[in-house]
Order: sequence, then structure tokens, then C-alpha cells
Amino acid sequence: MEQKSYYPYYLPILLFIAMLVDGHVSSAMMGMLSIPMTFTSHLVLLILMFSTFKVSQTYLMICATIIGLLYDSYFYNVLGINLILFPVIVFFMYRLFEYVEPNTLTLILSFIVFVTLISIGRAVLLSIFKLTTANFLDFFTRNLAPSLLINVLYICLLVIPLSKIYGINKT
Repeated sequence: MEQKSYYPYYLPILLFIAMLVDGHVSSAMMGMLSIPMTFTSHLVLLILMFSTFKVSQTYLMICATIIGLLYDSYFYNVLGINLILFPVIVFFMYRLFEYVEPNTLTLILSFIVFVTLISIGRAVLLSIFKLTTANFLDFFTRNLAPSLLINVLYICLLVIPLSKIYGINKT
């Protein structure tokens, strides 16, 4: 993978706005549907994934750590969940895209894997910190499946426009 030294000043602002939109979309989905399921939006993860193609790894890891800290304080009131998970996932993104050529299909499949990893990571960390009592069957049926549904919709709608914006020509 080529060396990147691009440090966009707007990326932290974009990530912060995406974090706020994530919370509102998730709340709106749960409010509209009267079923006991949690729809977790991952626009922050989507922007982080596409940013790996343009932004330096160090800069993106710092942004991911800061947005993870803000995410934790805004949504969980417990520091450590996304503070750990976002930089780890960004690290895996850089490693993956060293070996996988980005095209529409690989971006969609990669995003599905990253959403699954971050969702499972959150469930494990929430269980370790004793912030949830849900078992993993409930997690898969009431959290992971609905979250994957909404995020697959995001990536399918946004993969081509974001590929063009971020200059990924192999779509």
C-alpha cells in the first residue's frame, strides 16, 4: 500500500457529525418500530473505512481514538468500549486493504465484516464490564441482525458515491 501523508482538517468534524447522525438514526429506527430490536447505525465506521484510502494511518488512528472517546462519553458514559475498538478496527482496515484490492464488492463485504467485528467487540466488552446481561443468542437476533440490515443498506447506497469522492477508481 502506498504511503499517505494527507491530513484533512475536515475529517474530525465529519466523524463527529456522523457520530451524532448514528445516534439519531438508531433512536429513530427504534422509535418507529415497536419491536424489541436494536438498530445500530455505523456511519462513523463507514467514513473510517473509506478514509483509509486517503489518510495517513497515524492521523486516522488518532481521529479514531478521539471519536471513540467522544462516542463512549456520549452514548455509554463508560470510557473504553469504542476508545479501544475504533483504533483496533482501523488498524485491521489498513492491514486488510494492503492485500485486498478495493472494488465495489470487496468494499461491501469488508464493511459487513467490520460491522460484525465492532458489534461483537462491543458485546464482549459490555459483558466484561458487566454493563449488559444479554446472552449471545439475544445479541445475534436482536442487535447484530438488525444492525447488519441497516448498515448493508448504507453501504449499498453509498459505496459508489463514496468511492468517487475518495478516488477509489476500481468500482
